Amino acid sequence: MEIVKKAINEFHARFYPEVRVEFVGKGKDNVALLFTGHFCLTCGLHDYFEDFREVLSKLVNREVFIEDKLPLNHGYTGWIVIYTLKKLEKEKQKVTFLIKSEKGELEEFSIEVD
Repeated sequence: MEIVKKAINEFHARFYPEVRVEFVGKGKDNVALLFTGHFCLTCGLHDYFEDFREVLSKLVNREVFIEDKLPLNHGYTGWIVIYTLKKLEKEKQKVTFLIKSEKGELEEFSIEVD
C-alpha cells in the first residue's frame, strides 16, 4: 500500500491538477485506482494510464500491467483502472474492413489485432 501511495504522489507531482488519482481498492494481485480530472476530455487520456503504470513499475521494480479500464459516465466523469503484476493473455480480435477496388467493387479485408 505504501508503494501505491508513493506512486500516486510521484504521479501527482508531474500531472496534478490535470489528473487526480485515488486508491479505490485492491485484490490479491491487483489494485484499482480512480482517475479524474480535465484529462478525461483529451485524446491522449490513455497515455496517463500508461504513465502511471511506468511510475508504479519503477517503484515495485517489476513490470506492472493494465488489467482493465472502466469508464465512468462514458469516461466524462473519470476512469477506474486496474493494475496487476500478472501478464494477461489477450485474445486476438478479427477486424474487417470494406475497401473499394479500382473497379468500384467492395472487397472485404480482415486482419487480427491484439
